[in-house]
Amino acid sequence: MIRNLKALGLAFVAVLAMSAVVSSAAQATPEYTCSTYPCTATGSNTAGNETFTTPGGTVQCDSHFVVEKYRGTNEDIAAATSTVTVTPTYTNCVAFGFLNATVNMNGCDYEFHATEKLGEGHYIHHVAIHCTPTGNKIKITAATCEVEVPAQTLTDVTTKNEPGGVVKVVPTVTEITMNVVKDGFGCPFSGTGHTKGSYHGEVTISRVGGGSISVSGA
Repeated sequence: MIRNLKALGLAFVAVLAMSAVVSSAAQATPEYTCSTYPCTATGSNTAGNETFTTPGGTVQCDSHFVVEKYRGTNEDIAAATSTVTVTPTYTNCVAFGFLNATVNMNGCDYEFHATEKLGEGHYIHHVAIHCTPTGNKIKITAATCEVEVPAQTLTDVTTKNEPGGVVKVVPTVTEITMNVVKDGFGCPFSGTGHTKGSYHGEVTISRVGGGSISVSGA
């Protein structure tokens, strides 16, 4: 009996140890890491590198973005993290066939969550649009057209570590919820109301002041 109890106890310990290993593996997530901290990272693009496609046409802008640890704080990345906030500024926009369009982030930004390793240095992410205060929306205005993009969670954004210590971000995002709130004369939509859009492009995140930023782990 004692021998059986000891065997049972050893088996129980083995199961607990295996559970701990499995749990640790399941909880492991990729992380953004920098060569030194604190880490300030930014990026920029010219019109054509990123395209937001809607039923009424496309939106293209010059962009500049800052990568932060916490939303709305302008706080540098202080340690390895699986989540970063990307706060963009869009200028020189062309939208729905009109020049001089504007994209007002209106307190919204993008939160990147590294979730899965696809290959060496290659990762997939979930991206959430957050808006502060709650209820604010990204506003795209061009002549008689106005479109709003609300807070939501999206997928199909990948990153790849590139030579030179930079991270290339490749969004291939579909099913983006949007709302046409103005469809005036010359506007190419088919009336106001909710519809879907997509976002494609290629942007590069680099560390300010030298050094590197990358996604690793998992």
